[in-house]
Amino acid sequence: MAPTAFLLVFSEPGPNVPEDEYNDWYDNEHIPLRVNTPAFLNWTRWKAVDGEKPTYGASYDLESYEATKKAPYTTLAETRSDREKGILANIQLLDRRHYELIEPHPIPLRHSTTRRNLPHTSSLSPEEDFNKWYHEEHIPLLAKAPGWVRSRRFILKDCGQMGVEAQKDQKPPKYMAVHEWASMDSFKSPEYKAALATPWTEKVFANVVAKERRVMTFVRKWARL
Repeated sequence: MAPTAFLLVFSEPGPNVPEDEYNDWYDNEHIPLRVNTPAFLNWTRWKAVDGEKPTYGASYDLESYEATKKAPYTTLAETRSDREKGILANIQLLDRRHYELIEPHPIPLRHSTTRRNLPHTSSLSPEEDFNKWYHEEHIPLLAKAPGWVRSRRFILKDCGQMGVEAQKDQKPPKYMAVHEWASMDSFKSPEYKAALATPWTEKVFANVVAKERRVMTFVRKWARL
């Protein structure tokens, strides 16, 4: 089944949740419960290499956005263990974002067994030109860079934060692009730099009103049991 939705979660354990306990909970309780939930199609954890916080990320391909609105997906929040309730009550930040896939880009992905890096960018500008730029120029140029694996674009459907530093009214930008790379060395290549330095790129980003960019490295993937 091809995924049509995406869940991205950023998290920061903070001083009230020991990092070892946080990682043990995520690896051995939180994600394993989702491995057997039909709405989820894959499960991956990431860690920041850009020096920014939150430190951790998790991404999940989902069968559809509609599947997040019904059981068994919705029962995950209703059946939390005491351990999970305690961690979520004390965690510094858990930032959850549901997205829906924008039409797949025609450039095929390059298969790689060493896929490690996930840059994440979100931005909003005049939409027609923004989307045309992404589809006709930006992704095709990125795809020429060594180490490029794939690029996918999404549109935000809903979001929410939990934790000591949660900001209830904070909303991410409308669009997100997830670019996957085999190595950090890709960012040093002439092709990658050229993709960021075109006149059209400058024009688009002159009108951007909100932007995020994260660079994370692969930690672990799970297979369905």
